[in-house]
Amino acid sequence: MLFPRRLTLSLIAVPCLLLAGCSLLPEQNDTVEAAPQPVVRSIDTDAIAQQASRLFAITPFRETLVHDDTLLQQYRARAFAPYWVHEESFPSRVIALLRFLMRADEHGLDPQWYHVSALQALLDGVLTDGRSDSDHSGALARIDLLLTDGLLSYASHLRYGVVDPRNLDAAYHLPVRRPGLREFLEPLNTPDIIAFLRNIQPDSRRYRRLKAAYAGFRDIKRLYRWPRIPELTVKTVEVGDTSSVVPSLTQRLMLTGELFTSFEAPMRGTVQIVDLALHAFELDSLRLRTLGPFSYDSTLAKAVMRYQQRHGLLVDGVIGSRTVGRLNLGIDAYTDQIRVNLERFRWMRYPDRGRYVIVNIPEYWLYAYDGGMVQTTMAVCVGGPRPAGYAAQYELFRRTGQRRYEPKNHETPQITGEFTHCILNPFWNVPWSIAAREIYVSAKKDSTYLRKGRYKVYYRDSLVDASKINWAEHNPYKMPFKFKQDPGAGNALGAIKFMFQNDFSIYLHDTPQQWAFKRAVRAVSHGCVRIQEPMDFARFLLEGTPQWDVARLQSAIWSGARSKPVFLKKRTPLFIDYYTSWVDSTGVLQFRDDIYRKDASVMRAFRRLTRRSGA
Repeated sequence: MLFPRRLTLSLIAVPCLLLAGCSLLPEQNDTVEAAPQPVVRSIDTDAIAQQASRLFAITPFRETLVHDDTLLQQYRARAFAPYWVHEESFPSRVIALLRFLMRADEHGLDPQWYHVSALQALLDGVLTDGRSDSDHSGALARIDLLLTDGLLSYASHLRYGVVDPRNLDAAYHLPVRRPGLREFLEPLNTPDIIAFLRNIQPDSRRYRRLKAAYAGFRDIKRLYRWPRIPELTVKTVEVGDTSSVVPSLTQRLMLTGELFTSFEAPMRGTVQIVDLALHAFELDSLRLRTLGPFSYDSTLAKAVMRYQQRHGLLVDGVIGSRTVGRLNLGIDAYTDQIRVNLERFRWMRYPDRGRYVIVNIPEYWLYAYDGGMVQTTMAVCVGGPRPAGYAAQYELFRRTGQRRYEPKNHETPQITGEFTHCILNPFWNVPWSIAAREIYVSAKKDSTYLRKGRYKVYYRDSLVDASKINWAEHNPYKMPFKFKQDPGAGNALGAIKFMFQNDFSIYLHDTPQQWAFKRAVRAVSHGCVRIQEPMDFARFLLEGTPQWDVARLQSAIWSGARSKPVFLKKRTPLFIDYYTSWVDSTGVLQFRDDIYRKDASVMRAFRRLTRRSGA
């Protein structure tokens, strides 16, 4: 079949999909095939106990255990009797427990963290030995110990997370759930271990949705070639242009669901349309490129816009270097990003119902929930990322103690609190770091800067005439002055700020710099959170507060009332958190750039655990 040189690939693919019928992949078998039934005539638990006691004295074996000291204490208290290997239930109980560990990858966890390979090999050795006189007590002791160690880790990881976020990130100040000894040992003391393992599976809507999206990406990784978009030979490709990137771009957007399917997370089975559509014309991506450039039409442009929207890029349908760069991240980058955020949802389990506010830093977005429903949502600006080389610069500052060496750190921390009140027409007390690095520099360059910006200067709490200060005589990092900006037009905090108790002087506030909300990347503040629609947010917080509504707020602001506090009847919780991948309320899988480079630290912790497990 011949095609014209100028070809619209997306229009070719439509009849392909109809011919393919968009059939689904076969149902995945989510059970573990039972090994052949054993020929073991009997199980001597006394012999197993003796072998278990000896194993704790073997250093190489003990080093394979994650919780060796805890296990020694627990087994010693029961005279080393096995927990799981008993004649009346072997091997069915061990296989049932092993099934949970083998399926840990459904949660983004590595099954090798739980000794799965070693357990499978030991179990196969026992079950396939047809000799009735074989002594399997040593292997069975190893199975019991490794299974206990694996189950303790697995249960803790699912319930509380693999790592303690406070050990990875000094800016993490959200509530952390970590197990005490009783909770940690619960798998060993529960009367029904299978029911226990079923019940601890995270069940929040956010977690389940992201877990399902992860399953879709794992299917893609297992079944399909991940296409790479060729480097652009022009600056951009727009609708109506022809380009050799169109074939691979089309295949890529079909894989992840932006083209010809609903704008949702990849669903298990839907990706088969990729190969069926292309094979219907007996074409592959290599042959498509030999046909020459294809037309970039509006259908494909809409798919690109869907991709840009779900990745936080500028939604313009134009193929540029940033869009291609994001598209060309390998499949492992996407699965790793989802794994990291599944871990974050295990750290912090938000309720599916309740009244609270979440600010998601990488998304630059605020959500106000009540009763499980989003009541208001808006764009925000957050703190800018640390500069490259921050660690080395901070070490220099630590050694010298000189403030001029202190590197900028405007990153918004992950914190929580309750909104207590808002302040109308607030003053801005300028932090010393901003005063030294920005206000001082501007005042030195322009003698009218402070007056035009409505700043007052104080020396030891006394107001002074800024026009008489020779700024060149002062070291900006040691100057004795403080700066305060009056309320009104141009005030950095805008007309209102929303207060909650925290140790970092962070608050949410209005801003006169509305231009920033038009940007895709809004990490531009000094750490506080600027909100786009302060009156809509105030309406949400004021619910139940007598005598105050938005109309009265605006009237007080316009009247010029100075720094008037308005106390809230309902103290609404706030969580400032950090998610780079999630499934939104409409079922759309979202990705964002890791602006503070926090994902990498979680993946490093995962890889350390994998290396320790010997995988």
